[in-house]
Parts: sequence; C-alpha cells; structure tokens
Amino acid sequence: MLMVVHYLNGTPLNPEIAEREIQDLVAWEHDHGYGDDVNAEKMVEIAQKKLGVRARVRTDVTIETIKEELASGNPVVIPAAGRKLGNPYFSGDGPWYHALTIIGYKPGWTGDYFVTNDPGTRRGQQYTYRADVLLDAIHDWTGVKEEIGNGRKAMVILER
Repeated sequence: MLMVVHYLNGTPLNPEIAEREIQDLVAWEHDHGYGDDVNAEKMVEIAQKKLGVRARVRTDVTIETIKEELASGNPVVIPAAGRKLGNPYFSGDGPWYHALTIIGYKPGWTGDYFVTNDPGTRRGQQYTYRADVLLDAIHDWTGVKEEIGNGRKAMVILER
C-alpha cells in the first residue's frame, strides 16, 4: 500500500524511505490492534486511518474487473496465496500469504499478463504474471496460513 500511496501522491520512494515507512506502519498497526497479516477490509481501514487515502474492497474479482480498475487509473492491491504465484524469485516455496500491486495489463502470444510491483522480491518491479495464474492466486486472508487457498477473491482499490 505504501508504494501505491507514493504513486498517487507523486512522491519518491527509495529503499531508505520504504524501510522507515514500513517500520512506522508496522508499529502503528501493532499499536492499533492489527496483526501481522490482515484481510482486505483491514487493509482498507489502515489505508484510510494511517495513510490518509480513500480505499475500497471489491469482491467481484475477474480479469475484466481488474482491467476496469487499471483503465480508470487505479492500481490494484491484491491479497494472494503466495505459493500459488509460482514466482521463481521468492525464497523457498514462497510466502503463504502475500500482497502485491497490479499496475498494468498486456496481451501476449501465449496468454495475457498483469504487470505488478511485487515487494516480495528484489526483482519485483514491473514483474509480470500470467493473468490466469495471478487470478487463481488471489485469496483473502483467512486467519490460518495453510488455509489461504480457501480465502475469497478480493482486491483493494486505493484512489486519489
């Protein structure tokens, strides 16, 4: 969400700023009763209360609704079953639960792709996932990491 806020505000974000703001955000979340992992509704609360941006949840998540939000100029933050993403740059099997930002869409010969900024790896800037793989991995936090694949489809939209 921090990446999106900086994008929406047109402010720079480098590793030093990101580290400082992540630590501040985590401390704020813990001080306000949020856990290390949160569902889409809690992401919206945090975005509004701490980051000062308008946010909303959509549960009608399809390739078309994601493209609709992108066409409206809205980056899309998705909660995901990280191990379903198949990102070769994740360490080990990858995270059970993960969030990343979809910033674009592009058609391809072998299928369509979503362009993302994925903070889960150093190679995450403009990382592309096949659209069908990404859609299949979208699952909201269930409260139990091993059950993340049972979470509903959800996406968080942050707006100017």
